[in-house]
Amino acid sequence: MSYSDATSETIAARGEEIYQQYREELETQHKGQFFVVDIETENYEIADEDLEATKRLLAKNPKAMTYGVRIGYPATHGIGFGFVECNVEYYNDNREN
Repeated sequence: MSYSDATSETIAARGEEIYQQYREELETQHKGQFFVVDIETENYEIADEDLEATKRLLAKNPKAMTYGVRIGYPATHGIGFGFVECNVEYYNDNREN
């Protein structure tokens, strides 16, 4: 099957299907690392950083159709915010107009 015209939904579904094949082994041995797979060949790389795994996979096949996931987590990266204390008077007095 060729995925050259695949939608993001098709890529994600195929990538998740492949991940599930290896899930138990991956989550016991590599939890927290990144799993990046070529959905056409099913070749994959595991690394501490998603970009590192992707680069290694693309070095093997520059035309790879990739899907990545953080092993053992529902999302690859956290999204959030935190409060930082700052001196508002100082900021207002020293900002450029």
